[in-house]
Amino acid sequence: MTHRLIFRCAAFVGLVFGVMLMFTPDALLAAYGGAESLNHVGRYMAMLFGAAVTGFAVMNWAASSAPDIVEIHYVLIGNLVTFTLGFVIALYRQLMGDSVPDTAWFNVAINLAFAGLFFYLYMSSPAGYRLHSTSRHA
Repeated sequence: MTHRLIFRCAAFVGLVFGVMLMFTPDALLAAYGGAESLNHVGRYMAMLFGAAVTGFAVMNWAASSAPDIVEIHYVLIGNLVTFTLGFVIALYRQLMGDSVPDTAWFNVAINLAFAGLFFYLYMSSPAGYRLHSTSRHA
C-alpha cells in the first residue's frame, strides 16, 4: 500500500467527519444512535474539532502528492501520534463509559486502522528506519 493511498484515505475520512462536525454535529451524533443532543458548549467544541479535522484532511491530501515519503516525514509522525492517541481515548471511553453506544466501536476501529497504517508507513520509510536504527549524538 502506497503512502499516497493511505494519506488520501485519511483525508477523505477526515473531510467527511470534519465537515459533518462543523455543520451538523447533532446529526453526526444521532447517526451513532442513542447519543444525546449537544448543548451549546458541546456543539461549539464539536464545530472547532471539526475545523481541526478538516485542516488535517487538507494537509493529508496535500501530503499525498509528495513524490517521496521522506519529504513528508513529520506529517506522517503527526498522523501516527494523532491516530494512536485517538485509538487509546476511543478504546478507553468505549470500555469505561456506561453511556457510550455500541456503534462508537466504529471510532475505535477507524483510529486503530489508521494508526496501524501510519505505523507501517513510518517503519517502512527510509527516514523512520534511519531514525531508529542509529543513535544520534548531541
